[in-house]
Amino acid sequence: MKVQSALLTAAGIGVTLLCLLGVSWLGSAGAFLNLLTPLAAAYLSMRFGLRSGIVVVVVTGALLLQLATPYTLFAYIGIFGAGSLLLPVFLRQQIPWDRAVLYATIGSVIVTAVMMLLTVVTSGINIQTLIDQMVLSEVDQAMQIYRDSGFSEAQLQNMQQIVDGLAEFIGDSFYGLYLVSLLAIQTFCLLLLQRLKGNCYQISGTPFAAWRLPSVLIWILIAAGFSLLAPLDAVSLVGRNLLVVLLPLYFFQGMAVVNSFLQKKTYPSLVKGLIYLLLLILNPLPIIITCVGVFDLWIDFRRPRQKKI
Repeated sequence: MKVQSALLTAAGIGVTLLCLLGVSWLGSAGAFLNLLTPLAAAYLSMRFGLRSGIVVVVVTGALLLQLATPYTLFAYIGIFGAGSLLLPVFLRQQIPWDRAVLYATIGSVIVTAVMMLLTVVTSGINIQTLIDQMVLSEVDQAMQIYRDSGFSEAQLQNMQQIVDGLAEFIGDSFYGLYLVSLLAIQTFCLLLLQRLKGNCYQISGTPFAAWRLPSVLIWILIAAGFSLLAPLDAVSLVGRNLLVVLLPLYFFQGMAVVNSFLQKKTYPSLVKGLIYLLLLILNPLPIIITCVGVFDLWIDFRRPRQKKI
């Protein structure tokens, strides 16, 4: 068991680096590997204990100091590293999966806030300037990927306009986008842990088909929507960030409704996976699924319907 743990830990370090630095090594296709970055440490922590996960995170961080910039190291710890350890800690305590994801996300936010505060104190710049620099760094990295992909000059100009507009939106909604990004990463990691668990560990909590958000959140969603009409920029800014967080959560609840329906069908797994993929990427289906999640509070789509005789 110790030999297996050591071998898998070493492999986990390599996989983590590949997923994290995939953009630099593999181009635009490597960007999809970023979502897999926390999996190795989380899986090893679930299977062999937290010590294995800590080794992966610490060694990966040390290697990043040699292979990349300090910004990449901070991004790894804040976005992936902390959550990859916190999520299995809560799951191993048999805390329900939705609360474990929430607690791991909050922990990652705290770690990121501490790192940003230390950066502000040591560098003497304010938080907004730091955020602008982070967004600018991501924009420059994205444009470099497009240049390396062989886009023409006209295409690069169009992409620059799109990326600049996106950067402005990210700057205005940074806090909400960061929080929902962490939630998405933790949720995706949880899904993969569920798929890989076998007989090695257990994950407790409400089945996804029956999962729903607390009903009180609907009023926060409504208030956030109306706040966009407020004449005060600070109020509309808060509302915008709240919507950025809440709307994906209601999309997730809408997917739970879909999952409850698909469980009653005998479709092959491949067909079900294709349905989920289309619901995620094909407009306007994500908007429809989000609306289903919102109105599920009043309509209760999952309630058994009595057949008319």
